[in-house]
Amino acid sequence: MDSQGATFTIETTYTIHYSNKKPVPIPEIIESLQNVERLLKRTPKFIEAAFQGINVTNVEVYVDQLYSGSLTENFIVKYVFRNKANYDKAKEVFDEIMTDNGPIKTVVAMGVGALLSYGAYKALGGPSAPPTQITAYDNNIINIGGQVKLDAKGIKAILESVKDKKSLAKEAVKVIAPAKADPDAEIEMSGFDELTISKDYIREVPKEYTPPIPSEKEEKYQNVRVVIYASDRDKAESSWAGIVPGVVDKRVKFTLQGVDPKRLHGRTKVDADIVVISRYVASKKSYEAKVVEIHATN
Repeated sequence: MDSQGATFTIETTYTIHYSNKKPVPIPEIIESLQNVERLLKRTPKFIEAAFQGINVTNVEVYVDQLYSGSLTENFIVKYVFRNKANYDKAKEVFDEIMTDNGPIKTVVAMGVGALLSYGAYKALGGPSAPPTQITAYDNNIINIGGQVKLDAKGIKAILESVKDKKSLAKEAVKVIAPAKADPDAEIEMSGFDELTISKDYIREVPKEYTPPIPSEKEEKYQNVRVVIYASDRDKAESSWAGIVPGVVDKRVKFTLQGVDPKRLHGRTKVDADIVVISRYVASKKSYEAKVVEIHATN
């Protein structure tokens, strides 16, 4: 610790064990290691919430030991934190973290479990009602969170604050993937029985993560030729239609956004800045333009 900058470094361990009966292929081991590391580097928000008054400024993750056969990965995790305003407060929190009962290890294990479960839920498409196995696991996470001053509301807020949810979903799938090769395998975490991921849970998680296809998309074009088939001098949101050669070749609805319909009415061709809004058609596995917004004309 640095008394001048009120900076402290704490170290803890994290272990994940796959109870596979057969050895795990090396590519899956590598992907598992990489993505467990990514999950561990997401845990500072849980630490900051559990130990009020600190700011985690850096996380370093090292592989301590790796056992083949039934795959076991042991990590050493170092956190650097500080409290610029109050050294005594930072020292007090540091002493609390370093007590014999090891609350930091509990927070880290719970945080990884929460991130893994939330990522798995997102990988399933985030249905309104989570599968039974995920719900049961999340209840275990909440129970462990209660041991380190993290309630359900706080845990949920941290998870929902994750900006790159697609990346988190991919990480969760990659961490779980080695266990999917054995229908009876489970995943144990840092000695916390409540955080063991059961074979039924593993079965629910996809082998690969495929990001959901957006139901709509927008594409902007500047100074493109627009051909007008129908117009109305008194309306901007209806009665307009046409094509955009090379972009939208089938007749489509136009809307005028900030463009005076009286000024454009009667013209059959115009160069314009547009936004094409398309809807995904599952039966065709492609997007189809549903409206072209005309934002400016030249």
